[in-house]
Amino acid sequence: MKNFIIGSGWKMELSYQKSIEVAKQLDKNLANFHDFPVVIFPSFTVLSAIKQTISPHSALKIGGQDLSWKEYGPYTGEISAAMLLDVGCEYVEINHQERRKYLHEDNQMANLKLKAALRNGLKPFLCIGEEEKGNQNQTENFISSQLKELLNTIPKFEATNIIFAYEPKWAIGQYGLIELKHIQNIHALIRNCLSFLYDDAFAQDIKIVYGGGITMERYKDISKLPDVNGLFTTRCGINPKTYTELILQSAQIIN
Repeated sequence: MKNFIIGSGWKMELSYQKSIEVAKQLDKNLANFHDFPVVIFPSFTVLSAIKQTISPHSALKIGGQDLSWKEYGPYTGEISAAMLLDVGCEYVEINHQERRKYLHEDNQMANLKLKAALRNGLKPFLCIGEEEKGNQNQTENFISSQLKELLNTIPKFEATNIIFAYEPKWAIGQYGLIELKHIQNIHALIRNCLSFLYDDAFAQDIKIVYGGGITMERYKDISKLPDVNGLFTTRCGINPKTYTELILQSAQIIN
């Protein structure tokens, strides 16, 4: 079976109670599913309740939508890696395009957060991708440079726990805009960059997922692409029926 994972960032879309309802239904729908990990990233306020709701043997895992690079201290409003672990998180989102846009986060900040996540045993969904639509050379240069800065001084044994999420800013919410050829080409580019930064074996084993606007009409074709190891979605993920269909049919596609 293809090395695969599916994640869904819930952003600030669902209320506390609705988040629990969606998680309960997903847990029920996936009771017998164990083909690959399925990750949800609810709001911080509901993480603990969802962890207590889902079965300990479920394929459904939870993650935080962000974390601080600090372990503890006078950092109002921040969430540490230890706090995420305390409520049962196994994963965390880092470097999402919306945080870069609205909160002015950059590669250096994401690098610090990445290190904090890894040294505490969390598995990061590290978002990468160009901010403006450009030609192939511009995109390749941006991705290569970004990866070098994001992974600066991170050793291979820690980097193996990273899930790389290709998420071009210009394609978020633009469903159907991005061509399949572009997705495959950039995923292959990311793999080549990782081979250069680490080695070929690392690059072949690592998960690279796509998260730049996924619809139920296109996810099957995206999942079939040779260098795509999963999907990272929002709209599909907050609807338990749709998300379950995406997960189960993806499993059939990659078998």
